[in-house]
Amino acid sequence: MIVVFAGPSLHGEPLERYDGMEFRPPVKQGDLFRASLDRPDAIGVIDGVFDGVPSVWHKEILWALTQGIPVFGAASMGALRAAELDAFGMTGIGRVYEAYRDGELEDDDEVALQHGPADAGYAPLTLAMVNIRATLDEALRTGRASADQCRSLAGVAKAIHFKARTWEALLQAIGNDCDTATRECGAWMRKNHFDQKKRDALALLQCLEDKGSWPDRPVGFHFEHTELWRRGVEEWRARRDPSERARDGSRRPVEPERLFRIVGGDE
Repeated sequence: MIVVFAGPSLHGEPLERYDGMEFRPPVKQGDLFRASLDRPDAIGVIDGVFDGVPSVWHKEILWALTQGIPVFGAASMGALRAAELDAFGMTGIGRVYEAYRDGELEDDDEVALQHGPADAGYAPLTLAMVNIRATLDEALRTGRASADQCRSLAGVAKAIHFKARTWEALLQAIGNDCDTATRECGAWMRKNHFDQKKRDALALLQCLEDKGSWPDRPVGFHFEHTELWRRGVEEWRARRDPSERARDGSRRPVEPERLFRIVGGDE
């Protein structure tokens, strides 16, 4: 069994076709430790929460690695954590991870967005900056925009707070600040939106399906059982996860008011 934490990055995807994978909601602090107790073959981190809810702790990932459980990350929160922990054995997948690893991206809000609750399939409500950048790269590659126009559009999008970064807000800002050609490029972007987060998330699932491709990464660090860690473990073991399966095997619904900022995650 493979545990995958995912939400808006895989919105609309037919996840039932991935045999042997158990999809859980965007990861929060303690979830990855609890998943490790189930002794899965691997753990994949795509989306996670962090606005008003403690995000997955780096030490949870390190602990899973010391238990011989490979941990993979991509697209959103997973890309962030993989870039931070690849030297310790976490495996990153995809373009977003590579951009963080190589220092091309630094800000969390590059992958952050607003999304709906579980019963709405974690539908994205705002735009991730990394997807806007990927769309601009495609506009430049196909000759729809010049390098100067792409820089201008990226600057306009970046200036909008991630919670308000919708197509309507972006196109209004472009209309106020840019020339006609750049406004036309903005309209093209909306029609030709490139979802880099989803592409990376699907690449992670493809990697997880092919166990023979998993890298052999021996643990080369000492895990320190600090007092803070011991207190966390005690709390997490006692926690009842609101996404646990009910007795009939169905997922318990997450309360509608739980609208999180995800990086990865994405958000």
